[in-house]
Amino acid sequence: MKRLLALSALLFAMALPLVAQGQRLSDDDQRRFDSYYSRWQEYKRTNNRDQIVSMEKRMQDIYDHYNIPDDVPYRRIANGGGREERWHDRDQYGERDHDSWRHDHDRGWHNRLSDRDQRRFDSYYSRWLDYKRTNNREQIISMEKRMMDIYRTYNIPNSVSYDDVASRR
Repeated sequence: MKRLLALSALLFAMALPLVAQGQRLSDDDQRRFDSYYSRWQEYKRTNNRDQIVSMEKRMQDIYDHYNIPDDVPYRRIANGGGREERWHDRDQYGERDHDSWRHDHDRGWHNRLSDRDQRRFDSYYSRWLDYKRTNNREQIISMEKRMMDIYRTYNIPNSVSYDDVASRR
């Protein structure tokens, strides 16, 4: 009897995460998550590292509460995305947008730009890095606007870091 009870408890513990993956966020948690996600995107766009980490921690708290696996992209949960799709699915490129959990396969956006646009982006990115080192805010903003124009042209999500689009030389 004790073995049966122990086996039942073990099976229940193993099945619980699978059941939880099908859960939906409560309306309040969904609103909170959406707020964190939108702020996280803005902080990524402006490269505000402290706030990026803060928003990631808040989103991860919700992930932990709902037993959402770490490899599920934030965009899958934001704006009710988790309500329509299985959380364990990946986006069309098999990518994750978790800055803290990036994998090498997340790279490759530069392969999607034309040669001309890639050269332009690399030039903007290089200058942006230099301006960040010298804290030239006006030029940082100017380069970010130029890089974001290329993002819009190629429908690159704002959550993709500039580093992922720049060429490796």
